[in-house]
Amino acid sequence: MNKECGNCPESVHVHESEIREQIKRVLESGVPIADENRYRARMDICSHCEQLIYGTTCMSCGCLVRVRALNALRVCPHPSGSKW
Repeated sequence: MNKECGNCPESVHVHESEIREQIKRVLESGVPIADENRYRARMDICSHCEQLIYGTTCMSCGCLVRVRALNALRVCPHPSGSKW
């Protein structure tokens, strides 16, 4: 389900290469990384969330969900509380 943000310009669409670059930065940063099962569970939750826009971005905080879900210390920023 891809909703469009009425306040966002077309430029908010993030290309796969940009997402991969940000993922690389997280992996190289030294922060604790979620294990594969935890990462997949987080992504499954995000993929069904009404806050997901463009298939990449969380409307609650503006983060790229594939990047945020990698960091084991992060929580879901959903307005009603973390869904992770």
